[in-house]
Amino acid sequence: MNKSLKPKTDDRVLISGKALLSTMHTLSTMGKIGRNVLKQYGIENIDEKAHYSYRIRNEIHKAARDRYGEVALTAIGFSHGEYVSKFDEVERVYHEVRDNFKSPKDVHKYSGLEKLFLAWVTEGDKLIKAVNKSNSYNFFQTCEKLSNNSFKVKSYSSWDDYQSGFYAGVCEYLMCKFFSRYWKYKITQNHGENKNINGFCVISITFEFQPFLSELTNEEFLKKRVNQIKDQLLQNVLDESDNKNNQLEEISHQIGKYIPPQIHEAIFSGKYDTQIKTRRKKLTIFFSDIANFTSTSEGLQPEDLTKYLNEYFSEMTTLAVDCGATIDKYIGDAMMVFFGDPESNGEREDARAGVEMALKMQERMEELQVKWSNEGFADPFQVRMGINTGYCNVGNFGSDQRLTYTIIGGEVNIAQRLESSADANGILLSYETYAHAQDMIEVQERETIKMKGISREIKVFSVIERKNNTGGKKGQSKKKPTKRELSDFDKMKKDMTVMKNKIEDLSKNMQILLKKL
Repeated sequence: MNKSLKPKTDDRVLISGKALLSTMHTLSTMGKIGRNVLKQYGIENIDEKAHYSYRIRNEIHKAARDRYGEVALTAIGFSHGEYVSKFDEVERVYHEVRDNFKSPKDVHKYSGLEKLFLAWVTEGDKLIKAVNKSNSYNFFQTCEKLSNNSFKVKSYSSWDDYQSGFYAGVCEYLMCKFFSRYWKYKITQNHGENKNINGFCVISITFEFQPFLSELTNEEFLKKRVNQIKDQLLQNVLDESDNKNNQLEEISHQIGKYIPPQIHEAIFSGKYDTQIKTRRKKLTIFFSDIANFTSTSEGLQPEDLTKYLNEYFSEMTTLAVDCGATIDKYIGDAMMVFFGDPESNGEREDARAGVEMALKMQERMEELQVKWSNEGFADPFQVRMGINTGYCNVGNFGSDQRLTYTIIGGEVNIAQRLESSADANGILLSYETYAHAQDMIEVQERETIKMKGISREIKVFSVIERKNNTGGKKGQSKKKPTKRELSDFDKMKKDMTVMKNKIEDLSKNMQILLKKL
């Protein structure tokens, strides 16, 4: 780009690269809006440790809001709250006062509420000062108590007036994280009270609370709210794209990350029925999770945990898709997939595909464990797997507003029970699955299990190893060599080749010497 064509930056205030990255992270599902703004300023990549003109961030916010509505700013603000700060002091105060929230006396409830809310206001004030770098402006966040259960917060930062929705999104992230378990909250943007000082906006927001005991934990409520915002944003993205066919392929790619590939393909080809209906069908269900995940994760830094988890799920998902599985969901460190819908190769082949997938996952995990150990991961993940074959209800569950394509039934519970009973690095099968794949594997029969709601006893088989079906002696295993073993073998072959060449050279020299004698 010609430098003379770049828009001029306003460098009165600089914001951290980390804050700008949080904005770009959220915008990654909205096409090229953020990248287009950065391109105008000649920026290819954002340096987390650098600082940038506040105008760049503000213009990205405006472009997102103009295109996808207020929810775009809410989503960016929500992500910003999660990405930029840990709010350790608010966390400490929350654990200190949460017993007050359970008290039948209002005086205790509201005193705890005020203390926690003021802790957040103080931390928010520090965050505003940290994000904005300026020698000329004293940005701040203040609080006015209106009643026992209501407060008015004013935030003076490098905002424009239209960014009130972004700031409200940041606030809601904190409300979900620390207040939602015991309080219903209402956030009201006081647009009429916003005012400009030296070209920057003071944003006014009122918070109202009512005592409440939710069935969800703060973390569960937070995840629920994240999904609601994502769904609303996704709907706006889809609505906006109706008249822009040239963007359909890119949006389709983004949606494909949230739903099974088979359903994604059917939806965009117009072949998928979105009515709320299910059918009964024999499927093979697979569950896996990481053994002792909590204790293992406690020994890792959050960044390393995220890295290894993402690599683990990426590798396992690739194998699942290659084997024809339908990926139902990820639940924390667990993974649920099934075979037999929306496409099926028949009951027997679906079961065998499930077992083959589990064996490939087991083999790949052995390679990953070696790789992770070499990278400094002292206690690499060990995965448990369970597989069952039986009749389930499969199809669309939910409401007219939101559908989930999934499976339910007692056979699903059996698969999950098998997974939870498996040894670390082990695979447990029900008899129904084993019967279809017994020529593929050596197994050991375990004690039967009983489950509430299941009339029969469940026969359980533990997979010992893969059978060699390429002409070897029956019962002998054929184990796929790891990358390390292959490397050692290649090195041995190379050494033998060198030795052979030396022997041949020595033989030739001896023959020449004998002729001279």
